[in-house]
Amino acid sequence: MSNYWNKIFLGIAFILATATFAFAQPKDNSPYSRLGLGDLIDQNFFAQGALGGLGAAFHDPYHMNIANPASYGRLRSAAFEIGLNTEYANLKDGTGTNSNISTWNGNLSYLSLGFPLKNPINEVLDQKKKKVRWGMNFTLLPYSNVDYNIEDLTEEQAFGDVVSVDYLFQGKGGTYKIMWGNSVSFKNFSAGVNLGYFFGKIENFKRVTFPDYPNSFNNFFTDDFSVGGVTWSIGAQYDFVLKTKDTSDEPIEYVTIGAYGNSKNRYTLTRDRVWLTRNFGYGSIPDTIFSVTGSETIKTDSYLPGELGIGVMYTKVNKMRLGADFKLQSWNEYANDLIDADAPNRPTVNTWRAAIGYEYLPDALAYNNYFKKVRYRFGAFYSNDPRSVQSEQLTKYGVTFGMGMPIILPQQGKSFVNFGLELGQMGIADALQRTYFKINLGFTLNDDTWFYKRKFN
Repeated sequence: MSNYWNKIFLGIAFILATATFAFAQPKDNSPYSRLGLGDLIDQNFFAQGALGGLGAAFHDPYHMNIANPASYGRLRSAAFEIGLNTEYANLKDGTGTNSNISTWNGNLSYLSLGFPLKNPINEVLDQKKKKVRWGMNFTLLPYSNVDYNIEDLTEEQAFGDVVSVDYLFQGKGGTYKIMWGNSVSFKNFSAGVNLGYFFGKIENFKRVTFPDYPNSFNNFFTDDFSVGGVTWSIGAQYDFVLKTKDTSDEPIEYVTIGAYGNSKNRYTLTRDRVWLTRNFGYGSIPDTIFSVTGSETIKTDSYLPGELGIGVMYTKVNKMRLGADFKLQSWNEYANDLIDADAPNRPTVNTWRAAIGYEYLPDALAYNNYFKKVRYRFGAFYSNDPRSVQSEQLTKYGVTFGMGMPIILPQQGKSFVNFGLELGQMGIADALQRTYFKINLGFTLNDDTWFYKRKFN
């Protein structure tokens, strides 16, 4: 096997070997993650995330863009990308109480390996520019996260008395995607496809007890489910060239139009439910009179949303980027505990996301001022969520800032450290709101020697 394919398989093996441990670390305490598949995670790498999450029209010779698979055909260097994040969140309800409930969490954000199948250095050596280019990508990243621990002690009216009721809700787990992408570019046009597998497991637990009545019947419920299914998406991008280099036809100023999407992706949902009604006041050995237990396993088909994303981006090479994105999703059969999955009048839930972003590079050739070679990124976004409380959908919005800091590694050419900040809010104004501050740190390691044909005289 050639050294090139050794690199590919070793890279993929590293992704799979480290991901199981890394993604399983403690993440968050988010009450809204109890609903549906949990808190949905933005499917953007940090270079785009700092631009507000632009994905439709973004392509770069050194960075990958998994939102639109058409971008892989524009890679000019093999790239291994890894992202880490930490987040501070503060919870506040509509009455202004509980405003001091805060959490810190962190996790691995993604692992990805991408490469062009034809090394651009060979074009220089052969003095022949290839009209068709081919790029490939392997990625593993989380899709949703569930992590909550909520206890609510309340009082309710029962049989003419005020009864204390203690509710405990706990949940953990999440879902993930592993993807394989391919893209071909020809002149100013590129098209690509992502094929993947959606999987994961979520565990939910609920307990209802009555502290004032030691001989009362207490209720315990577990509702665990696992998911698995094939996913796909396609995308296309086209560059309208405004200016080329004087010595060649290489574009240095252009406008990119991009689009990506898919129909709904079906997956299998296997749900295991167990319930127990128990009276502990009559001894430790349960009797059929004082304990009721039941269980069931339900296996059904469910669907990830059909989506369509479009965007436009103006690029001046090694100087600036300015773009905007808009995405629509249709969650026809989204799993929500507040809406029965079998309800005949189940509503269609549509969501959308809008984003803008700007990147500025002061001087790519600066030799005496490092910060002039740093890419400064700014962005903002607004979106709504398929989950709802009392028929009102959750919303999420925020602003972003980031820096793409170039580093030179031995024999590997230019690589990047992508640092980003995100400040945002998610929830419902009159209910529970979650204000968060996220710090992102990504590494893009580029290698120009993949598929390089060495020549000897």
